[in-house]
Amino acid sequence: MISQSELEALLDQLAGGETVNLGIGDPPGRGWFRATVVSHDSVAGRLVLTCFMDRPTDRPLEPGERVEVAARRNDEGEHSAPMDVEYCGTGPQPEVCLRMAGSWQQADERRHQVRVPLDLETTRARRWATGAWRDIGATVVDLSSRGVGLRLDQPVQIGDRLSLLVPLNDGSPDLRLTVEVRHVRRDASAGHWQAGGLFRTLAPGDHERVIRFVFGEVRAREHI
Repeated sequence: MISQSELEALLDQLAGGETVNLGIGDPPGRGWFRATVVSHDSVAGRLVLTCFMDRPTDRPLEPGERVEVAARRNDEGEHSAPMDVEYCGTGPQPEVCLRMAGSWQQADERRHQVRVPLDLETTRARRWATGAWRDIGATVVDLSSRGVGLRLDQPVQIGDRLSLLVPLNDGSPDLRLTVEVRHVRRDASAGHWQAGGLFRTLAPGDHERVIRFVFGEVRAREHI
């Protein structure tokens, strides 16, 4: 079990450009925004972020407003801490200065992990079996920053690796994902299999694309 001092040392390593989640408002209606770290001084308890607030309805944060920052730290999972706003700039990517208002705690990942339902057919999907990649039919049914839910036309096993090409329609080439299957069940009435898995060896740039897509979908649907 990691100690509080060890956890603080890990969180002291928040690097410039690292992606975190910024929670605004009271649960259960809290809104989550993607942000990147500009600087982090854990001794002074001060964190500076660039926050992506590009909708016309997004408002600047107020000095003294309480927010929550969630950060993923290595193998210790996601941790979050309450912080108070000291300053917030204007525009779609304001700089936000925050001061710690409490200690970092293990976060409930189900609460912070945003997952969007989809019905997105993959351009290509393959399963690693008997020493080779073999084609399989797959449709993305949900997506989060950590993994994907799939509808498959063939059975798979827990621990199987899948290679996916997913069209995000974001102006870039199809996203290439490697997924390790963590759960699977057969839907006998529909004649397919429901599976879910976690990303493996996902490059930072591709992870950023996933986060942008997920948050874009969530925010677009808030006003439907």
